[in-house]
Amino acid sequence: MKHLRMLTLSMLLVGAAVGTTKAQTLDEVVSKYITAMGGEAKLKALNSQIAEGSMSIQGMDFPLKVINLNKKAMRIEFEAMGTKNVQVITEKGGWMFLPVQQQTAPVDSDPADLADSQRDLDLTGELVDYKAKGHTAELIGKETIEGKELYKIKLTRKDASISNYFVDPATWYVAKRTSMKSIQGQEIEIVENFSDFKKSAGGYVYPAMTEQLPMGMKISYTKVETNPAIDEKTFEKPTAQ
Repeated sequence: MKHLRMLTLSMLLVGAAVGTTKAQTLDEVVSKYITAMGGEAKLKALNSQIAEGSMSIQGMDFPLKVINLNKKAMRIEFEAMGTKNVQVITEKGGWMFLPVQQQTAPVDSDPADLADSQRDLDLTGELVDYKAKGHTAELIGKETIEGKELYKIKLTRKDASISNYFVDPATWYVAKRTSMKSIQGQEIEIVENFSDFKKSAGGYVYPAMTEQLPMGMKISYTKVETNPAIDEKTFEKPTAQ
């Protein structure tokens, strides 16, 4: 009987250990991510955002401001080498004025270059309501990155493009996203690392630090305002003088 009791106890302990490391399903991982970001209702109430900070490239820092109108438009402003530069992406197209690249007037963006940026117009993120948005998702399993085990979600969009999202089970934030992009005829893997998560005054969670590889660009946000009033004229292309 003593041996039986010990065997029963050991089985209970093993069962408890298994219970604490129970494998997560795709829906559970996505649900915990959404909860960590503030919850579905709060995310869906996010209509606009203004973020300010700096962009670092090749050891040089440039003041940066990003203005977002959810699912409609995004305006990126940065100062470099004494010039003020603007890039605008909308759901229908985009334009840019980059004096730092010797542009003397605003020009329309190449439609082929817009798709990746247009995906980021959705402030709620692609994983929220991914089915309703026409995407499919698959939980691949776990992958160890820099000593951390992260859940890997493969997201296939309705246009067949793919991104991999890596969710940290310690926080349930997305720590990394990878995507393939065609650059000058070559398929390049773009890696985005997200860190230093903070909450805005409105209670919305955001990564204050983003690193993009292989470009070596780092974006650091020091101020984020959520749901400010934004005039849609902000995104209009200036008329030629």
